[in-house]
Amino acid sequence: MPLSPQKYAKYLAMHWTATRRRVLAGTFAAIALAVGVLAIMPALEGSPVEGSQGVCGVTDLGALGAEGDSELRADGRWTTGNCDSRFRTDSDAHTYRFEVVEGGRIRIDLASDEGDSYLYLLTEDGVRITDNDDGGAGLDARIERDLAPGVYMVEATTVGGRVRGPGDFSLTVSRAAGCEPTPLGSLESDMDLTASGSWTIDTCGSRFVVEHPAHSYLFDMPQGGRVRIDLVSENGDPVMSLVSISRGLIIAANDDGGEGRNSRIDRYLQPGTYLIEATTYLERDYQPLMADFDLVVHLVDEEEERSSSLLKIEEVVTPKHVVAGQPFEVHYRIGNLGGGDLSEVGGTATIYVVGPRVYERRGPIDASEERWQAGVSYHTGPETASAVSTSIAEVEAMEVTLRSPGPSWVFVAVIADDESGEEVSFHGLWQNVMVLSGT
Repeated sequence: MPLSPQKYAKYLAMHWTATRRRVLAGTFAAIALAVGVLAIMPALEGSPVEGSQGVCGVTDLGALGAEGDSELRADGRWTTGNCDSRFRTDSDAHTYRFEVVEGGRIRIDLASDEGDSYLYLLTEDGVRITDNDDGGAGLDARIERDLAPGVYMVEATTVGGRVRGPGDFSLTVSRAAGCEPTPLGSLESDMDLTASGSWTIDTCGSRFVVEHPAHSYLFDMPQGGRVRIDLVSENGDPVMSLVSISRGLIIAANDDGGEGRNSRIDRYLQPGTYLIEATTYLERDYQPLMADFDLVVHLVDEEEERSSSLLKIEEVVTPKHVVAGQPFEVHYRIGNLGGGDLSEVGGTATIYVVGPRVYERRGPIDASEERWQAGVSYHTGPETASAVSTSIAEVEAMEVTLRSPGPSWVFVAVIADDESGEEVSFHGLWQNVMVLSGT
């Protein structure tokens, strides 16, 4: 997935820091839980597909009853015969029918040691609902969805077709255990809500992209307030979505808003019930066999937060047009817009300018009684000076060179750390630049 200039810029800046901070897109999680996130209903796509002349009959697997009922299972073999797939040219396929007696989260696994499995889920009338290639372990296929009571069909076929030769397979249809959201309780100012868990190959899939393992949690807000949610993992890559169940609205999604690869959401929330989906950036096949995580939901003391330092890039000025291969200056202004001095936490500030094949840095600049006080603002020159800003030797313009003609960009960022090296704040602005091939 290509990174936008803003995200790529932050990625470059963070890549050069000792703490390996980075930003990657986490957009798949943003749409994961929309209106009716907990409703149990199938989403139908397309229209009925007419079977080809060689499509074989449908095998009845029976009914999947209430919670706790045993799974439905079938063993079969792909051959070079005439059981054609409805969807994949020259691929052998077997079709099965099953009934869901009580709606819920249903998992369909198609496993084979000899073939590359591919699954299609259909309505009783042959309308395709969804399909999957490698949602299970290795090359195995898996479909996991909330299904309403009714009759469904699955087609068990392969990637690569008959030229890959025959192969045995096993198909299972079961209820996915433990996929319902875990209640965390009510969020109060004197106690955080916490949860711990692990992502594994058998973890329930995200409701939007089943290949990504996910856990869901519910919490209540008795009254409005600013909430900070942290999803932390040492060997996983957390991604988080936040949804208002009360209003059926997506509130936020985040990939690397916390330290390193960790996820953080910081939002003011109205009273109501909220759902958190804790998932991963990578599909389950690309995860470690087990990745542990911790979730913390915290009610922020806004008065205390306003009294701390907050460094921001206030303005960036570059030429609108530059010449490829010729250096130019990037001017900027930085201010501490918070209510506290950075020196109160023994902090430092580091300034970055990044762009395509560009990396420049100033700092770290130590905070003191004369540096990074509350309300201070530093400019690099008259281009970025304000009525209240001043200049210091450590904050100066940076010279960069863009080498490829065409639309380009630079990104200026400041990172404030406390005395232990933990990030206190991050902020940046990016600027479009047109790079000409010559004067």
